[in-house]
Amino acid sequence: MKKPPTMQPSEAIPPPLDATHEGARIKLQPTENLQISGPHTLFAGALAAVLLLWVAFYNGYPTLFSDTGGYLWTGTFHVSLAPFRAPGYSVFTRIAGMGASPWFIVAAQAVIVVYVLHETCIYLIGGDRKFPDRCLLAGVCVLAALTSLPWLVSLLMPDVFAGILFLCAFLLAYSSELRLVRRIFLSLILTLSIAAHSSLFPIAALYFAALAILRLAGSRTRGLPPIRSAMPWLLVPIVAATLWTSAMNYQMGLGFRLSPSKNTFLMGRLLGDRLAADFLRENCPTTHFISCRYLSNLPRSETEFLFQHPLLRDLKGHDDEIDTIVRGTIFNYPRRFLISSARQSFLQFAALRTGDEIRSYAARDWNNGVMQMVFPGDLRAFRNARQSRDQLLKLADTVAPIHIAIFWISIAACLLFAWTRRYGRIDNFLASAIVFLIINAAVCGALAGVYDRYQSRVA
Repeated sequence: MKKPPTMQPSEAIPPPLDATHEGARIKLQPTENLQISGPHTLFAGALAAVLLLWVAFYNGYPTLFSDTGGYLWTGTFHVSLAPFRAPGYSVFTRIAGMGASPWFIVAAQAVIVVYVLHETCIYLIGGDRKFPDRCLLAGVCVLAALTSLPWLVSLLMPDVFAGILFLCAFLLAYSSELRLVRRIFLSLILTLSIAAHSSLFPIAALYFAALAILRLAGSRTRGLPPIRSAMPWLLVPIVAATLWTSAMNYQMGLGFRLSPSKNTFLMGRLLGDRLAADFLRENCPTTHFISCRYLSNLPRSETEFLFQHPLLRDLKGHDDEIDTIVRGTIFNYPRRFLISSARQSFLQFAALRTGDEIRSYAARDWNNGVMQMVFPGDLRAFRNARQSRDQLLKLADTVAPIHIAIFWISIAACLLFAWTRRYGRIDNFLASAIVFLIINAAVCGALAGVYDRYQSRVA
């Protein structure tokens, strides 16, 4: 089994501190206040990580989704499974799990989340080191009790890296007090986050473009790093993630390409919207598509096309047909496609409900077999977990309305802060958060389909 390529931090010059009042204030702070760790920070970070894992502790084991087995299988045996997913998270599970237990994987996820949240607290709150530590603990308590974050941290899926991507990108674009080592850490985490899931590549590209526009619009704002020095820290991770993912796919025999599945997910979405069905009905009399065999029984949803209907199996090795149908559908019905994409994006923005991974869990036998081969020592604990005994769904359904209410209250709070314009850093943060939510909804809804977990992973 070949070892996966390792990520190398990019060598870039850290942006200088602005010679503004804010920058001067930061320079006058004691050096120890800018250190990465200390007794208070380590204690606060460890306690915060434990709090974010409460769902896994309550379950008795990290939680799983139907796709979990595929990620673990690819990470352990370096074998790809259709529909092909980005191998970045698979590599992460193999390295973090150490072949011993998935507890190490979710613990690593918790540590990464806590580190990025701590850097965010330092940027937004400032002050001496103890104050951001207290802010971190207070914030994590709220997040653990009232949001979906602990459900994502405890889950063996790449969903948690969507929110991490947002925080890392924001800090690299807006924080002028980040030293070189901290910038490298955030850049490495950003690279891993982008490579963790296929949807995060277009989301990252669009979000970086949006950040560049926001930074240019606020180029005269005091305390921000020069845009020429900030943008490379965003561009290098997305290039590195693209090359790393393509190289991994090449090693697995899928070719040097970013997404071996190409337009498979988009075709599922077009079938679900009936656009592809209309295209096939118009063209099947003159074109001999394999899909025409199922003209009277085409898939009616993305999930049916990807996992249940025999059409995708028959299209194996015929990527050209999928590409032709997708391009032809969009070209023939551009207005309907745009309206459909806008509707899907709107629905995806509002579609969030904690526990979708548990609610739609439909690969119990497959995951049982994978866990037996990847983590055989944990098989008993896995089978005794509440999720395996169907005792976790009730809790997920109970807390979901709370998380939904908190999300919409938070959106209102973002707009209120933006209206007052009294807190520059927080205003920038909240504006960037809303932009990221819109981009996430647009990419996932328009290119894949509307699922609760896509918006819940960042809400």
